Amino acid sequence: MSAAPERIAAGVYWVDAVGLKNAIGVLLLENDDGWTLVDTGMASSVERIRNALAALGSGPVDLKRIFITHQHEDHTGGLKGLLEWAPGVEVGATAHEAEVISGRRGLDPSSNALFRRISSSAEPAGVPVGKVLREGDVVSGFRIIATPGHTLGHVSLLRDEDGLLFTADAFARLPIAGVRVGGTKAFCTDPPLAKRSAEKLLGERFATVAMSHGSVLREDARTKLLRAVERCRY
Repeated sequence: MSAAPERIAAGVYWVDAVGLKNAIGVLLLENDDGWTLVDTGMASSVERIRNALAALGSGPVDLKRIFITHQHEDHTGGLKGLLEWAPGVEVGATAHEAEVISGRRGLDPSSNALFRRISSSAEPAGVPVGKVLREGDVVSGFRIIATPGHTLGHVSLLRDEDGLLFTADAFARLPIAGVRVGGTKAFCTDPPLAKRSAEKLLGERFATVAMSHGSVLREDARTKLLRAVERCRY
């Protein structure tokens, strides 16, 4: 049974993509013409995302666009299945990520030798990206902020009107470990760059923080991100 989408702000819903609370989340953004999905979770997430849209009174014709924050499988795994369900959807990403997602270049390697070996057979999603965006462009009211390091083209999203920040994997809120820069060092292609990107986000004006991994930060969100950066030794 899929959990109902969680409304985290006006027109913004956080969807549990794998059935483990706060493990992997994607966003549904409401538009005048339908919905924008930010990231797609794993291949197994397709049904959960479809059910979330159904709970919001929508179907495949209402999903208009998918924006991918970065290339990792827990963000692109559901892309093929969703396009089979809603073939008219426009897929967007930044230039570097678009090249990887489409299969024109390989996945960015992990900074960790063991993780590189484990993932040596991993392949990109192999899905064409129809809309290439860049920093400063707007996705359904959210401004794109380049936050490379986790991957080389990783981005976060900020809705300036109400200070809602979606960090994707620039930050993650992990069990026991708490808020961490880039999730973990091993998952980052360039950990020092990931830390600089986290510091860059602290220069933005925001009030509420949503992440791909972990629950929404509403109280003292800036302080919690700042402490994560201060603890970071990348």
